Amino acid sequence: MKSKIYRFTHIAAYLTILHGLFYLVVKYFFKVETPYGERPHWLQGYLQSAHILLSPLFLFAMGLLWNGHIMTKLRHSTRKRISGVTLLCVCLIMVVSGYGIQAFYQETAKAIQVWAHIGTGLLFVFVYTLHHLKRR
Repeated sequence: MKSKIYRFTHIAAYLTILHGLFYLVVKYFFKVETPYGERPHWLQGYLQSAHILLSPLFLFAMGLLWNGHIMTKLRHSTRKRISGVTLLCVCLIMVVSGYGIQAFYQETAKAIQVWAHIGTGLLFVFVYTLHHLKRR
């Protein structure tokens, strides 16, 4: 059962990572020139909606890992993995800022949420891959 949870977590994480990176590239690097000026790429809205719907799969996977892996390692492991503790902190900021992007409408507050989400998202890609590949 544990291996199925780990497999589901890795699938959900990598789907979210790949989709998030693709969304980032389309949002910031793909623009469409129209007679009325530069506009966002037509895929951007679809990708944003898909990201909002796909990300909860990863959150659900993290919930499945909470008692059996995360809390067990934090409580009982004599050697805490830096990548695991970092992932926990990064995920917290990434998730809160992701919801903050949707909740805040004031320009400065939203910009802070966007940059926090992008920064922690990119850090998450690196740390999650390292944590996954650097098994005991």
